[in-house]
Amino acid sequence: MTSAETGAGAAPDGPEDRQEPCAECDPGLLDQLKCRAKGIQAQADYNKAHEDALTQARTQYDGARSAYGTARSAAQPDVKDLDKQIAQVIDQLKCLVDSEHKIRLLNRAFWHVERRLHACYPNDGCTFDDDCDFDDVAEDCDADDIASVIAGIERSTSVAVSVFADLIAEPANLTKRVSDLQAEVAAIVTKMASDSRSVDFKALYAAALVARQHLETIWRGFEHVNAYVDCLCRTLTCQLKGYAAVSHLKGREAVHQCHKDQEAAACQQLKDHTADEVIAEYIRLKHEPHPDPDEFRERADDRHGDRDEDRDGERDRDRDRDRDRDRDERERDRERERESGGRGNRERGRS
Repeated sequence: MTSAETGAGAAPDGPEDRQEPCAECDPGLLDQLKCRAKGIQAQADYNKAHEDALTQARTQYDGARSAYGTARSAAQPDVKDLDKQIAQVIDQLKCLVDSEHKIRLLNRAFWHVERRLHACYPNDGCTFDDDCDFDDVAEDCDADDIASVIAGIERSTSVAVSVFADLIAEPANLTKRVSDLQAEVAAIVTKMASDSRSVDFKALYAAALVARQHLETIWRGFEHVNAYVDCLCRTLTCQLKGYAAVSHLKGREAVHQCHKDQEAAACQQLKDHTADEVIAEYIRLKHEPHPDPDEFRERADDRHGDRDEDRDGERDRDRDRDRDRDRDERERDRERERESGGRGNRERGRS
């Protein structure tokens, strides 16, 4: 028996023997699923990396709300006493300085210094006013701009984190400011009671003005507890919005990179196996219900369009030159006929 009869060593099927490809076959769906999975994984990784920090921030927020209310309530009586005490000290020092002119100069000097101090430390309550609305930019930005958008969101979020950390420490800082101010006023009172011959009352008066300024900024610009809590909540919310937006963008970024990698792999596959791709395309075209006989010609024209255009242009120029030569030749023939006709008439006239 021959190998053909037994089937052993049979030649592989050629392009003509292959069956029509499935019309619904789309391996690209698997690539889409893979890229989508990578996007989900990138989001999950980012969320896990920041989960502890966000959980801690929420715990700190809850603790600070309660701690600040307690610290402020405890400080209220001491602040009222300090207000009365500082007012009395300033009145007494005015008498001890015993010069309205010097008092006026000291007040003006303090006013100039206070303005500069306020420029450095405004003490205007909540200084964080970013609404951190990242939804639109996170959803609408171009895929190639994702990295820069993430960087911008993270910059805004880092400011919120910094302000949040400062506000979290405010309950303890408030208690310390009240304690420091009590010691500051007590030191002024002690010096006032010492030997007047060794005391510079102008310096004590300036110190009393500074103590009054410390009293006026004791609450750091927060008029009430709710003002502090609102600011604290705003900074926490900005962090949450920022992390949510970046998480979404990390997913988009991973999907975009996955598709770019797949495109690069497809191009490499096409380059390495070009002949196989030609046969695959041949099989597809062979089974088209109404193949277009001009398609290949059109594609060839597209590939060689520039050269064809050059040839067409040359042919057009040749035709134009031929027409010009023919027209010139006809003009010369007519001119010769006119000249010959004129000579014949002149000869008949002489005869």
